[in-house]
Amino acid sequence: MARRGRNDYIIKNLYSSFVVVSIFSAVAATMGMLIDNIIAGQLLGQDALGAMGIVSPIGIIFSAIGNICSGGGTTLASQAVGKGNKDEVRNIFTVTILFALVCGLIITIPGLFFPEKLAVILGAKEELLVPSADYIRGFFMGTIPTIMTTALMGFVKIDGSPKLPLFSIVTMSVADILLDLFMVAVLGLGMFGMALATTLSYVIAVAVACLHFLGKKNTLKLVRPKSPWKVLGSMTVTGAPAAVGRVCDTLKSVILNNITAAVIGVGAIAALNVRNQANNIFGVLTLGVGQAIVPVAGMFHGEEDKTALRGTLKLSIIMGFALNCFGAAVLFIFPGVLPKMLGIREEAVMDMAVAAVLLFAVSMPFRALNNIFLSFYQATKKVGTALLICVLESLVYTVLAALVLIKPMGSNGIWMAFIIGEVLTLITVYLIIAVRRKKLLLSFDDLMMVDKSFGAADGDILEFSIGNDPDDVVKISEKFFEYAAANKENEKAVKSISLFIEEIAGNIVKYAFREGKKCWLDVTIINKHDSMMIQFRDNGAQFDPIVYLNQLPDSEKEDHVGLRLVQGMADGFVYRRSMGLNVLQITVNAP
Repeated sequence: MARRGRNDYIIKNLYSSFVVVSIFSAVAATMGMLIDNIIAGQLLGQDALGAMGIVSPIGIIFSAIGNICSGGGTTLASQAVGKGNKDEVRNIFTVTILFALVCGLIITIPGLFFPEKLAVILGAKEELLVPSADYIRGFFMGTIPTIMTTALMGFVKIDGSPKLPLFSIVTMSVADILLDLFMVAVLGLGMFGMALATTLSYVIAVAVACLHFLGKKNTLKLVRPKSPWKVLGSMTVTGAPAAVGRVCDTLKSVILNNITAAVIGVGAIAALNVRNQANNIFGVLTLGVGQAIVPVAGMFHGEEDKTALRGTLKLSIIMGFALNCFGAAVLFIFPGVLPKMLGIREEAVMDMAVAAVLLFAVSMPFRALNNIFLSFYQATKKVGTALLICVLESLVYTVLAALVLIKPMGSNGIWMAFIIGEVLTLITVYLIIAVRRKKLLLSFDDLMMVDKSFGAADGDILEFSIGNDPDDVVKISEKFFEYAAANKENEKAVKSISLFIEEIAGNIVKYAFREGKKCWLDVTIINKHDSMMIQFRDNGAQFDPIVYLNQLPDSEKEDHVGLRLVQGMADGFVYRRSMGLNVLQITVNAP
């Protein structure tokens, strides 16, 4: 069995930082959209809200393309980061940007030149036709910056600027609110002004995201694309789950709206809208946890690091479940607050809305688990399973349950259908994986569905974590020596490798770790029998030992005999700075 002594501090710290940024970005975007609707209703009246509702399905197209760019492009790039392939990252980045620009340009044309016809196709009639056409004209002017914002966010996040997307979204939301007021209240541009404000806010978001390219951390560059159609195909397949999920959610809303209105009545539609708003507000907890998995698990999958993948999945489940239980508890304590905020006054409708909120709260932990597995499988190239979760959870099971339960249970049947859809999806995915693996799933390794060839065999891997204590460095080399002796490895080679493990780890602790900051170094030693691969991963300041050695004056190089020995012995030496972590991989072939 493997000697496992690695803790999960680096994984926990990295993943948690992505979760915080993702959640707050989603909150900022949600609040911006909510205030946008409030301003439209207050300043332009009920027809303005109706026009925005008419045009809203167009946002699905933007989101689907954005999901391919972000979900597909970022996932592929994260996997390339894990492999240390910077050229591939830049190639994926280039193809993603070109794809976003071309799609944005194609979509812009009908909105600018045929807004009235498009409004009619979307269902605008009579008094809603003119405001809808005005809104479409301004809305489509922002097609390229809207898609480009989504495309850029994931890339700058994995390229060393994880907090920049949050700053970009917050700036965009504030700008949108201020521009709404200016365009409508000051310039009197009506619905066109509302849409133009949104367009300009996305332009600002792109400008903020582009600040990354002016910084020292930037490694992204536009290059001559290689095999662009192959990359685009992989992007589309990998990003398909998120895009399909958006489409399925929309279809589900349309179907449920129609059957609810036909069987129960308009009051139940209002209650269903309250439930949807609860999902928009509290769903950021699920969204944030899921979005953070894609770059982190993608990088570890590229490295073929089973321990880190296992830790990411375990941490995401614990964090996602805990956050959603907290959100559910808030809704259980205050179920009537949201319906009142949204203007529900009629007693019968209020009762339905409160029930909808309470049962939504019950569904939250199950929805979180489905989203976690969807994101994890998307990041680890199990796209078929991720798509299955999307279709079953977002559409099939929920709609079927609603059709069965609506008559005997009324509106409660609709609310129960969401819970049943989540639970049945989890059960189905579990059973499918169990059948594929021909065993009951009892561990995280089973749930990860990694191939037998993925990573190193358990008996060939040795793992440790050390903190800021220099004394722990010696213990690593001693443990490796003991392991190698027990496995009867070449004693001369083992002594040399043990020495430079101690040398590299010592230099990382000395030069990368900063006083007052909690730092950890993960050391992974993989015995490939014809070679040894040693990986060092730490969360300290940027530090490449060999670059450091080569930059020293000749007079000082004599003081670093160990580093010179490592440089001479290593058959492969790869350093990269990935997502705020130093990653150093050294290969030593057997003599």
